[in-house]
Amino acid sequence: MGKILPGLGDGAKLTLEIIDALRHEFPIDERRIYVMGQSMGGGGTWNTITHRPQFFAAAVTCCGSITTDDGTGSIDTPLWNFHGEADQTVPVSVSRERIAARRKAGGHPLSTEYAGVDHNVWEWAYTEPELVRWVFAQRRG
Repeated sequence: MGKILPGLGDGAKLTLEIIDALRHEFPIDERRIYVMGQSMGGGGTWNTITHRPQFFAAAVTCCGSITTDDGTGSIDTPLWNFHGEADQTVPVSVSRERIAARRKAGGHPLSTEYAGVDHNVWEWAYTEPELVRWVFAQRRG
């Protein structure tokens, strides 16, 4: 594994550039832009909300990989985190520490752990009955 560097990653920069271009080209409701990712993409989600605070209406992370982001970035962005308790790729402690830090900083994230589930937690998270309803209920001020 390579060294984890602080700051906004290249993938996140490109993602934000694409979103910005689309916002200017199409009639997108800017109060309802959401971000979600799994594994490395989950780590990217933590990284993106940290470096673009108050931009996203909500964030969903699944077994987010280790980054330099501690979970306290963009504290007002509604967030739902999912992790398999038996994850052998990204330890569940990574999510637990981020969620605890976010709560300590005054955030109110949702967090769901699935007992006995390994790294493929998205198979449970993305079929969670309330997820779509929760995401689309979130809007930026």
